Amino acid sequence: MPKYHFKPEETCSLLKPAAIGLVHTSLQRLEISAAEMLLKSREEELCLVVIEGKLAYRHQDATGTAELGDMLYVPINSEIALLNGPAVVIRYGAPCARPTAFAHIRFKDVDADERHKTYGKTELGTRREVWNFIDEKFDSSRFLMGICFGAPGGWTAWPPHEHGEKREEVYVYFNMDDGFALQCVYDDMQEAKVALVQNGHVISIPSGYHPNVGCPKTGIRYVYCMVSTTAEDRNFMDLHTQEIYGNKLE
Repeated sequence: MPKYHFKPEETCSLLKPAAIGLVHTSLQRLEISAAEMLLKSREEELCLVVIEGKLAYRHQDATGTAELGDMLYVPINSEIALLNGPAVVIRYGAPCARPTAFAHIRFKDVDADERHKTYGKTELGTRREVWNFIDEKFDSSRFLMGICFGAPGGWTAWPPHEHGEKREEVYVYFNMDDGFALQCVYDDMQEAKVALVQNGHVISIPSGYHPNVGCPKTGIRYVYCMVSTTAEDRNFMDLHTQEIYGNKLE
């Protein structure tokens, strides 16, 4: 069985897709200090997500400061300098065959508009907030990126759903203090994989249903990265829910 659960120290080197049981998605944990770190995108579009602290960046003529929850989208065949931490950044990569544009997507901007959505019901323990940073309107070849916060003790990704052969997914958990959550991944419930996850942990989801639940202290908080297996096929709601639990996301 391929490894699917990674702790922070296991992700400090670049993990190519095969290392996390995937075909298209690469990942690395970057710990940024005062010294400059230079990243080259080459044949991958990149999305960099700040999960701790803040940092400065430089991409061609664009400079700025990225804070907790911000994302930096980096097109192919370019480079970005990161410096002036301390900060922790998760680097996602996916193959891309066309030019796109650099973007700094700020959490505060997504939080203030229609990209911030609420799903679920408090009385069912499924209420959660979702921030869709890179949606179908954003110029990306394969990425659908965002952040989800579940209520303390509540479920997200409910009812259980899966993306079939259309997308692979990676979750990175953050901003949960000393709390924890349980992440399920399964095609067959009798052979489900269940992991206890904390800050900085990574779960790769090549296929299958993937509901999760946070502890009562902090709930669950994670970055989701969906990568389309077919370039340009990007529809956030193109998914299949587990019939015994409902026929649509609540």
